[in-house]
Amino acid sequence: MNLRNIEYLIQEAFVGIWRNGVASLASLSTIALSMAVLGGLALLIAGSHRFVETQLANFEIMAFTSQKASEQDAIKIAESIKKIPLAQSVEVLPRDKEWENLKKKLSSNIDLAGIDNNPLPYAISVRAKDSRRLEELAQKIRGVAGVDDVVTRDQTYGHVLAIADLVKILGISAVIVLSIITAFIIGNAIRLTLFARRHEIQIMQLVGATNWFIKAPLIIEGIVLGALGAVIAAGIVTAGSDYVAHYVLTRFPLMMRNISSGITLQAFISTLVCTGALIGAIGSFFSARRFLKF
Repeated sequence: MNLRNIEYLIQEAFVGIWRNGVASLASLSTIALSMAVLGGLALLIAGSHRFVETQLANFEIMAFTSQKASEQDAIKIAESIKKIPLAQSVEVLPRDKEWENLKKKLSSNIDLAGIDNNPLPYAISVRAKDSRRLEELAQKIRGVAGVDDVVTRDQTYGHVLAIADLVKILGISAVIVLSIITAFIIGNAIRLTLFARRHEIQIMQLVGATNWFIKAPLIIEGIVLGALGAVIAAGIVTAGSDYVAHYVLTRFPLMMRNISSGITLQAFISTLVCTGALIGAIGSFFSARRFLKF
């Protein structure tokens, strides 16, 4: 296919959009709304995922030595834990400071002022490189010589993991459904073009035009509609997310700091436009294929 043919196919695609102005405009509006929902949902999923991962990263394992262990013993145990590949950070907590904190917490119920000797063992705080393998790391720490006990927040950790998996499943499912709906909308727009030009297409087939030659402008038309709809959707989502971010930030500043999606504006717009173009190509391809029966 030479450059002249490519230019003709692109021109025909835009002619098709212009000829079906009302239908194209209606399709473009619907596509923009669908892509806006899709983009907003993608940002919500990304923000939720980032928030959950941040919460998971805050979980730590507490390893305790025996009460007879000295500070040097605790340091040696911490060095052994550092050698575990899953361990990211290991810190021996000051025993005297932990004892003072405990006395303050229990001061309203129990008078511990008369107890001079610190009965607490040394505590070692451990954070995992992969927060989803926290229990695996805890099991390895239990096998370290000198570790008397290991404590993890199993119930809370399990709930956060369950939420993370649920958000991921629901998000992916919703994105797939919305993508199919958007492709169907674009397919309907292409079907209208095909119906309006059915006599012209029949003549082209009679004079020897290949199905691909007929089909190419329709696919380009779908790509253009999908990309334009995505550009409009990006503007809607960006404006909407700025408003929501400002609203939440003024009321829940700490929460907003953790919910940031971590996606740059340029990356978001580029991804949404490419997604819209791809969905448009798929929708128009299957619509034209069904109409032309090949």
